[in-house]
Amino acid sequence: MAEIDRRVAVAKRLAANIREYLGNLTPEQWELPSACAEWQIRDVASHLLGGAERQAESMARGRAGDSNPPAGFVPPEPAVLSATNAQRDIDRRDQLAGGILEVFDASYEKLHSEFDKFGEGSWDTLCWHVRRGAMTAASYVELRIQELAIHDWDIRSELEPDAGLDPDCVPILLDMSPRWLGMCFRPSARLSKPVVYAFTIESEQNHLTVTGDGFSVDDGDAPEADLALVSSRDNYLLFTYGRLSAADGISSGKLTVHGDLAHLDQFEVWFKGL
Repeated sequence: MAEIDRRVAVAKRLAANIREYLGNLTPEQWELPSACAEWQIRDVASHLLGGAERQAESMARGRAGDSNPPAGFVPPEPAVLSATNAQRDIDRRDQLAGGILEVFDASYEKLHSEFDKFGEGSWDTLCWHVRRGAMTAASYVELRIQELAIHDWDIRSELEPDAGLDPDCVPILLDMSPRWLGMCFRPSARLSKPVVYAFTIESEQNHLTVTGDGFSVDDGDAPEADLALVSSRDNYLLFTYGRLSAADGISSGKLTVHGDLAHLDQFEVWFKGL
């Protein structure tokens, strides 16, 4: 099976699993807080269905040859866009009232139909995305996996303390980690000396060099790292996605850190989740 076919299958399966899980929740559980800050479980569900709707529309436009931003589009600041999107999804949840599951079904049926159509054409076709501009349809598949995998954990972890990330999604999330860091990077003034982070993620090693106004990610050891972090693959991802804070990770033993902890605090400032 080609990698893109495998990823499409993962995306479809995870959407189905989340739908089944949501369908088994009690009305009271729908209103519990999720692990996604300021969102209840029902807000996460609203976000996931809305994302599927917007993605299906963008992919349909891409197949028609249109990968341009909407007319009059002005790129917003990341923090403003995040706040606006969060409120949009809460408002949509209120509008749907008890019909979230039905709309979830319809939105993913439409999105998966787009996946099938691209499977008959070219996954290199460009489609518009509000944060990343024009990107390939294949990149949209991995972005949907990212959304589903992280928000699946947001939902389950509040009800299952030992919940982990979906195992099939972990390699994909690790593969796209540099792109995720690029999306959520908040630049500062250029540093007089770069800060180098070394990450040991189970058997894999890489390092990240931040210059303040930019950063780079490279495989292998960092010869003179300012801060070294050791963790499992799941905990590394939860940390970089803002679901596991440095303080909680260290106190719980999920993150092992060597070096000046001030650099870890600054990491969370530079790479603030969306």
